[in-house]
Amino acid sequence: MIQDNNNLEDQVNDATDHIEDTTNEATDTINEKASALKDNASEALDAAKEKANELAGEAKEVLSNVKDKATEFINEDAKELYGNAKEKATEFADAAKEKAADLTEDAKETYEEAKVKAKEFANEAGEKISEFADVAEDKIDELTEEVKETYTEAKEKTKGFFSKLFGKK
Repeated sequence: MIQDNNNLEDQVNDATDHIEDTTNEATDTINEKASALKDNASEALDAAKEKANELAGEAKEVLSNVKDKATEFINEDAKELYGNAKEKATEFADAAKEKAADLTEDAKETYEEAKVKAKEFANEAGEKISEFADVAEDKIDELTEEVKETYTEAKEKTKGFFSKLFGKK
C-alpha cells in the first residue's frame, strides 16, 4: 500500500511537471512567434521609411538641378536668351514639380503598403497567440482532469486501505 501511495504521489508529480512543461513550451512558442512577427513588421516599416527618404532625396536633387540650370541660363547672354531661359526654367520647374509629385505619391503608396503589411503581421500574431493559448488551455484542462481523477482514485484506495487496516467500513 505504501508503494501504491508512492506511485500515486509520483503520478501526481509527473502530471504537475507535465503541466508546467506544456505551459512553458506553449509560452516559449507564443513568444517566439510574436517576436518574429514584430520583427517582420518593424523591418517592413523601416523599409518604407528608407524608401520615402530615398524618394525625398531624389526630389531634392531634381529641384537642385533645376535651380542650377536656371542659373546657367540667366548668366548667359541675358538679352538674347532671356526669353528662352525663362521658358526653359518654367519647363524644368514644371517637370520637377511633376517628378516631386510622382515621388511623393510613390512614397505615400510605399508607406501605406508598409502600414498594411504591419497590420497584417499584427493580426497574424494575434491569431497565432490565440491559437497557442487555446491549445495550452485545452492541455491544461486535460491534465487537470487527469490529476483530479488520479487524486480521487488515490483517495478511495487510501480510504479502503485504512478501512482494511483498522477494520472500519
